[in-house]
Amino acid sequence: MKKNIFFFCGILLIVALAGFMFYEKPEKSNDTKSIYVVSMTADEMTMALSNGSISGFLSWEPYPSKAVSQGYAKYLVNSSEAWENHPSLVLAISEDMKDEDMIRALIWAEVKGTRFINDPSNIEKVLDYGQEFSGLDRLTLLAAINNTVYSEYSDLNETKRAIEIVRKAGFINKNISSMGYNNIDDFLSKVYINKYYNEVKKKLDEDPNWIPPTVNGSIKFGYIQGSSLNLAMHIAEKEGYFEKSGLVTGKNIQFLAYRSGRALTDAFKLQEIDAGTMGTTVLLRYKINDNGRIYIVGGVNSGGTSLVVRTDSNIISIDDLNGKKIATPGFGTCQDTIMRKMFAGYEIKT
Repeated sequence: MKKNIFFFCGILLIVALAGFMFYEKPEKSNDTKSIYVVSMTADEMTMALSNGSISGFLSWEPYPSKAVSQGYAKYLVNSSEAWENHPSLVLAISEDMKDEDMIRALIWAEVKGTRFINDPSNIEKVLDYGQEFSGLDRLTLLAAINNTVYSEYSDLNETKRAIEIVRKAGFINKNISSMGYNNIDDFLSKVYINKYYNEVKKKLDEDPNWIPPTVNGSIKFGYIQGSSLNLAMHIAEKEGYFEKSGLVTGKNIQFLAYRSGRALTDAFKLQEIDAGTMGTTVLLRYKINDNGRIYIVGGVNSGGTSLVVRTDSNIISIDDLNGKKIATPGFGTCQDTIMRKMFAGYEIKT
């Protein structure tokens, strides 16, 4: 009897071992989609896509529209489709700016420029100004403008989502509570100063011809070179809005172009600029990680970022990029944050 039992157990053991030999548990990597991401300047990524060394890139306008107009790229996803009201550029000022009339003047000029763009009757002048600002042909510029939502103030609920994405990605190295804030809402309420925008909006809604008090001081204003997202600022200058508020180019307002958001935060740190328009996530990382002395007082845009891929590829959806390589302008930028929202659930390999 014992021999039979041992014989039966032996058979079970052999069967079990055979099962382990012939069954392999699928590796996690076979179940998880992945995307490879490299950091490049806007010019580098357009070149890399044209020569096929990357499968796509995610950048601010007008670079996606330029790539499409040149024939080697096609649009895959616009950021506003993937993430409605996502944060992008904002209007920021140094904490050292105490002149409230100056703050109102800057916000007023930006809002006037934004409303000028969003008025369909101004489209021809917008394109004229845009061509002058960007050097693009009319059709490419129109595509860039249509891919952008020019807005007056940020959606703070979506901004909270962006901060969480950046935090999970490891680009924020401080706990907000360690900085003396109760929570994320308390932090945003201290960084985003909306009272000046609310005053300007109320006045303009009541009287579109309202002009704020004339300023007496001077200011240095920074922006990202070549970005059509900054079109409202350029239009405000060309339409004389800055001048009407007492800010004359070359006299008491100086516009300084920078290549990236990181360069702009460095300019704030070195006190090269007093105000500027730049990406939300880069600015908030600067505020948290480096104790950046800035406030955000207005919005500039949402949308305005597109994921493009090679025209001759068979890529027609996000899923077709599984295992492939794309580029963004830098880790922790607005575009990088949007990419992480687009590819939620993917393993992002940098």
